[in-house]
Amino acid sequence: MTEDFPRLYADDRGVWREDKPGRPFGIGWEEIAGICGHKLDGITEVYTVIELDFESGEWLELNAGWSGFPEVVRTISARLPGIPAGWLNEIERLQPRQSPVTVWRREFGAVKEK
Repeated sequence: MTEDFPRLYADDRGVWREDKPGRPFGIGWEEIAGICGHKLDGITEVYTVIELDFESGEWLELNAGWSGFPEVVRTISARLPGIPAGWLNEIERLQPRQSPVTVWRREFGAVKEK
């Protein structure tokens, strides 16, 4: 049996995407600057896509059809401070060609509690 790729997962370090077995790449929880999403028209299907933004302007793309997506969404909801309940629903309501929507932004520079 072969495993589906890309494969998504989240752990204590962050969110990861593995396009090939044993070669994950991702973003640490503290590096996530924002979350936005959009709908992608794949001609025969419409895809929900979320992007985890780095402060540098780069992002990690996660497609709702990839293995592990529901678990990653649940973990994001539990781990990121102040993320609104139902944030994924806001993205899922979009139509293809609508502008992406930002559902969460980190406040960098805020004083961290010790």
